[in-house]
Amino acid sequence: MEILVRGLVNGVIMAGILGIPVMGIAVIYGMTGIINFAIGSIGVFSAYITWYFMDRNVLLAILLGLSCGFGLGYLIQVLLLTPVFERRKGDLNLFFLITNSLGLIFVGLTRVIFPRPTIRLDLPRLGSLTLLGVSLTGMRLFAVLFVVGCLLLLWLVETRTRVGKSWRATSQNLRLAKVVGINTGQAFAVASGIGCMLGSLGAILWGSLYNLTLTTGFQLTFTGYIIAVVGGIGNIIGGMVAALIMGMVISFGGYGFAGAWQSVVLYGIAMVVLVLAPKGILGSERSV
Repeated sequence: MEILVRGLVNGVIMAGILGIPVMGIAVIYGMTGIINFAIGSIGVFSAYITWYFMDRNVLLAILLGLSCGFGLGYLIQVLLLTPVFERRKGDLNLFFLITNSLGLIFVGLTRVIFPRPTIRLDLPRLGSLTLLGVSLTGMRLFAVLFVVGCLLLLWLVETRTRVGKSWRATSQNLRLAKVVGINTGQAFAVASGIGCMLGSLGAILWGSLYNLTLTTGFQLTFTGYIIAVVGGIGNIIGGMVAALIMGMVISFGGYGFAGAWQSVVLYGIAMVVLVLAPKGILGSERSV
């Protein structure tokens, strides 16, 4: 019974951590139709900024990291991705090469600017509690609750605000959105900024629970992308459902499989799901 409860708790926690970059990928792709493979590396770069200023003021350091993620996502979209999109439209291979190159650039910048290849962010532990006999740190619980809060906030913004309605119109019919006067370039840039900020938040939380390295960004991006596709890329709710499933697989797989086999099982399940449901568990208005 204890193993079952521990597996469930750890699975939910892992889903919460992985769910943050998944939301970032879903926001960017759902709005722009662009898969930004640099989101994880931008997130790690921003997390290193948080780490650098951590000794001065924890809250300020986190805000600086999140602001850096948003600013970089916004500027990259305005200065590079949107102009290329206007010329080449849905050329996914081109955007794959561009954003992967951007990711490598940010890995290089992180290596040059910051002196340590491996860091850990000492965020407040927020105490601990025992749930059904399983000890749980406050930070892990906070990560899960924060993901739920972000999910609700994004849903409210998308369904109840004018900005959210313009996002939905842009994602559903770009040409018609331009005709009715929506600034689609601004919508793309804000969505990209929010997506990269979520990637930064995911990297910061990851660095508070595990070690953060120069390659962590690519790991988070690839895992997040796979989960997003399984859920229905661009579908935020679908991404969260897929993150929960994958979190449970990772958690319970740890009891029955060695570390290398966990990846085999995880991506094997993803492949089967995509063969049976090419648009993901809950589907998507866009297709990859």
